Amino acid sequence: MVKEEIIIDKAGIREDLLGWHIKEVTDLAATYDQAFQIVRELLHDKNPLVRANALQVIKELIKKNFLGQEKVSMVLDDVIELVNDKNERASLKALEVLNLLLDVGEISEEAYERITDALMEIIKRGAPILSEYASEGLGKTGAKVLRIARKLIEWLFSLIRSSEDRQVQSAAITALTEMAYRTDDKKVFNEIFEGMTDLVDSTDPYIQERALLSIERMLARAEMLTPKNRMKALQKVKEVKGNVLLASKASTILEKLEKLSGTEEELTESEVRKMLEISEYGPEDVEKLLNTGKTEIVAELAKVDPVVMSMIIDMLSSDDPTRRMDALWVVSRSTSSLTPSDAYSVLPVLGEFLKSHNPWARQTAAETMAEIYSLYPGTAQFFTSLLDVLLKSGRREDIEGALELIHALRRRMPTPEFNRAIMAILIELLQRKEAREVTLKFLAREAQELINMDYEALTALKEALRGVYGDEGGKYDNLIAAILDVVEDLLKLKSQES
Repeated sequence: MVKEEIIIDKAGIREDLLGWHIKEVTDLAATYDQAFQIVRELLHDKNPLVRANALQVIKELIKKNFLGQEKVSMVLDDVIELVNDKNERASLKALEVLNLLLDVGEISEEAYERITDALMEIIKRGAPILSEYASEGLGKTGAKVLRIARKLIEWLFSLIRSSEDRQVQSAAITALTEMAYRTDDKKVFNEIFEGMTDLVDSTDPYIQERALLSIERMLARAEMLTPKNRMKALQKVKEVKGNVLLASKASTILEKLEKLSGTEEELTESEVRKMLEISEYGPEDVEKLLNTGKTEIVAELAKVDPVVMSMIIDMLSSDDPTRRMDALWVVSRSTSSLTPSDAYSVLPVLGEFLKSHNPWARQTAAETMAEIYSLYPGTAQFFTSLLDVLLKSGRREDIEGALELIHALRRRMPTPEFNRAIMAILIELLQRKEAREVTLKFLAREAQELINMDYEALTALKEALRGVYGDEGGKYDNLIAAILDVVEDLLKLKSQES
């Protein structure tokens, strides 16, 4: 930094932060020590926007390599303190700074310990969104510091088994998966892989699914696997292949394990890439592969190469509609490899795909978003807000997209409570003329799913259908009558069962 006498106005820098002039403040802090010290002071400002934007300045300084190890050490305590800020925006920004520091790696082993302790506290609280970003950080610390990895592995698996909080369980699984995906230590990798394999036996369907998603991601680094763990996973996954909810994911994993299990020697990374048929390709080949229709190869590349995944995420917002569709397909096939940061960045774009005129795009986006929800339940608030906007819209495509997303989520959350919530939404939509046709067609398409609804929900649907029968000159009476027949048959069946 330049050592010269200059008057730096603290009030002016504060006003710049309030006005979102991040670049200007970053340039000042990169050039003048006094400006940097003021930004550090403003990390404790009474206004949460000032605190959050001061953290953004620190983040930009780290990204541009304008902070040396000395200044990182100076600011670290401030950032760790802000992880527990009462304002969620400031807390989340502090976690982003810590995650970036862990990527850069310009911190001492003692700093790793302090960061780890702070992130563990966030995980234990099970705070939505925050715990998922914390889990990403824990994965990085465990991958870089072996002593911390040993402590974390035991603690995280214990959390998964002892907690009843989905957010806590999810964050613990994410942290372990990130650690395994990033570590260079085969012992750490195999300890985590074996633990995830054991979780496939869980009596909790959610834990089973998350364990399978974790195993799938770890198989991108199959060169780390011992033959013993490959065979154990093969046996465990075969046992759940008959489970309707897990069958698709289990089949995908089995296919990869069966290719691996034909050999007992240790695999190299290049051999794994060859097994995935991607050994000769890299990020520079992505455009060419997409242009020649080889999206499956790009999806496999995205699973093993973060650079490729980043390229695909950027392509989701491309001006080229064909490229956007290619990117959507690739993301849908590599969702389990999305980090929390990746997942939160793609959700708004996927939400736009739900409004598409293209039925395939709507359905694929919905299924991908539902899988993201399974991975990261902290996204629930986003889904609630998105569905509220789509369902209130009078636009046909918006309502179709909302119903597509509801259907995809229901398949992953087949609980009585969720089924009742869905039924309430469908009944409300039937009352709205602009939404009636879309809703009736959705009910007809998904008629087989009505068997999962309870007696009270089906009765409410029957009354709602009767209430709109004959409306609009009987425009939809044939469709309504067909759905009513199904509902009445199901009511009779459920009466007999009870």
